[in-house]
Amino acid sequence: MNFKKFALLILTVIMISGFYAKPVSASANDDEKTIPSIENAAEDAEETEDTKVLVSEEEEDASVSEEPQDETEQTDAADKSKSAGTKEDKSSAKTKSSAKTKSSAKTKSAVKKSEKESYSDSDLRLMASIINCEAGGEGTQGKIAVGIVVMNRVKSKDFPNTIKKVIYQKNQFSPVRNGMLDKKLKQYDAGKTGSAQWKSCISAAKKVLEGQRTIIYKGKVKSLKGYYFFSVVLPGARIKLGGHRFK
Repeated sequence: MNFKKFALLILTVIMISGFYAKPVSASANDDEKTIPSIENAAEDAEETEDTKVLVSEEEEDASVSEEPQDETEQTDAADKSKSAGTKEDKSSAKTKSSAKTKSSAKTKSAVKKSEKESYSDSDLRLMASIINCEAGGEGTQGKIAVGIVVMNRVKSKDFPNTIKKVIYQKNQFSPVRNGMLDKKLKQYDAGKTGSAQWKSCISAAKKVLEGQRTIIYKGKVKSLKGYYFFSVVLPGARIKLGGHRFK
């Protein structure tokens, strides 16, 4: 090969080399432009993921924050319901208690009425008159005590079994012997019983005829069950009321 041909070959090779060098440079630039684009895409993806995570966390927080609120509302509702139920129970209990109290009071009242002994007008006439004779000028407790002695005798097997027979038993009541009882009976029959003394004697007579067997003695309730005698002077007397002693 001569020198001209060799030089031409060299020139041709150089030209070819120069032609292919530019695309390489362009490719590199394209790569540089592409790389940031990929990185930006990655960053965008990360931001998207972060946003999703944040949104998810916010939703979870909202869900968590809402649940206690619902539980609190449910608790408050339950407490209100319990409170309402408690009030209803208390109201019901009060109503039942009130009903029981009223029923008990009525029962006791009925028992008391049934426990009262019955008596006739003639019994009241005789009892009020003998009390007026024996203790007309004494206090209420002394009047009641005289009447109780009469009723104790009626209930005892050692004495007659009626008020009239007890009062008119021989040598027992001095007003029968001295005529005072007859005078009081006439006053009663004539309706001359409007005085305070007569009213007090009639009230005492009704109490003992209805079954009272106690008096107030020295500030205390005292039973006179088993007392059969009274007199101004009475040996072995257990109590003294007014001008009489009782045993």
